[in-house]
Amino acid sequence: MNIKHLINTILILLAFALVFSAAMFGLNFITGPIIEENNKGAEFAPLLAVMPDADNFEEITSTLAGVPESVIAVYKETSGRGFVVRTSASTQYSKEPMEITFGVTADGKICGIQLDVYTDSIDFRSKDANYIDSYLEKDSALADIGTVSGATYSSTAFKDAVSAGFSALISNSLIVEGVKSDAQILSEMIPTLAPGMLKTEEVAASGNIEKAWGAGNDAGFAYVVKNGDASFLALVNATGVCKVYDVAGADVTDAQSAIADEAKAHASANQKSYTEDLNTRVTKLFADASDIAPIELSTFNTVVSAVSFKSNGAEYYGFYSRSIGFHQMDVFFVIDANGAIAKMDAKQFIFEEEYFAAFGGMNNGEYKAGFEGLTSETWTGDAAVIATATMTSNAMKQSTEDAFAAFNSIKGGN
Repeated sequence: MNIKHLINTILILLAFALVFSAAMFGLNFITGPIIEENNKGAEFAPLLAVMPDADNFEEITSTLAGVPESVIAVYKETSGRGFVVRTSASTQYSKEPMEITFGVTADGKICGIQLDVYTDSIDFRSKDANYIDSYLEKDSALADIGTVSGATYSSTAFKDAVSAGFSALISNSLIVEGVKSDAQILSEMIPTLAPGMLKTEEVAASGNIEKAWGAGNDAGFAYVVKNGDASFLALVNATGVCKVYDVAGADVTDAQSAIADEAKAHASANQKSYTEDLNTRVTKLFADASDIAPIELSTFNTVVSAVSFKSNGAEYYGFYSRSIGFHQMDVFFVIDANGAIAKMDAKQFIFEEEYFAAFGGMNNGEYKAGFEGLTSETWTGDAAVIATATMTSNAMKQSTEDAFAAFNSIKGGN
């Protein structure tokens, strides 16, 4: 091949390369915006699902302050229609967090909402198909939004996730906070003031009682009660003790004795008693138990019954706790006069063993013996751990801590 031919070949190859490069540049020039628009469309698809009349969106998460950890992202609709929030929540039944997307109009009302990811073993949508739609048109007060019977944890987590999204918008002055009624403010105090009343469900009310809830674990009742123009929260635990609170969270039991009496009367007519069950368990654990007497408790936790008794001349206290793990737990404790656990027992520790793939069985005797001698000062929670059974372990921790709290309330007079 002569030099002239070689040069011609190189020039031809260069020409092809230039033409190809130019063609690719033109293709990218034309298709690049289309690809970018398609990618943006995929990103914005969930946003448009909850705000279909939007022109465009701009993510503003990084510009906001005090955003709750559960909030994944916040978007502003560019023409001023409002905002879209993506948020998440977990429950003890979750394999991974649920993810929620909801749109909020400029005046603070939910215009669309959807559940994007859900892996809980208990699906609240199958129990109440209209629950998610009940959020439409609601402001941050989420008035009249309750929980789903049979899926309390999941529906509560869903509501909390929506509230977290609203919080991000309100704290950054993007929308105005919704106004809650006194009844709603009072009802939202229940988990804090009576943490043992698990899976509460609304029950029939009467008289001055505006709303009433019963605990799914039979740990008591909660009431919103009207007195004149004011409303109050009355809590009655499983042993019949009542406390009354005003909308500021102040204990006004002494000043509102009529409300306390009405609440106690309603609870007494509906509360299941666990005293006999506890007495039976005490006599099983201490064959010579005598002078068994029921005790009223000032605590509002998972302990549904308490007794004092004597055995071999020594004083003891028995407690029956109903916490919730994978299923309802029924746990019994006997604590001596010095505050040490003498005995611990339960109707059942592990439910549906086949559900726990890694569960290799447990020695119930050794597990129960691990609690003996522990006091509230030496308790670390380690004794409650059951390998691969996290929910049961957590329930056992709660029951143990609640039994200690009940004992300390008796001995300390709290």
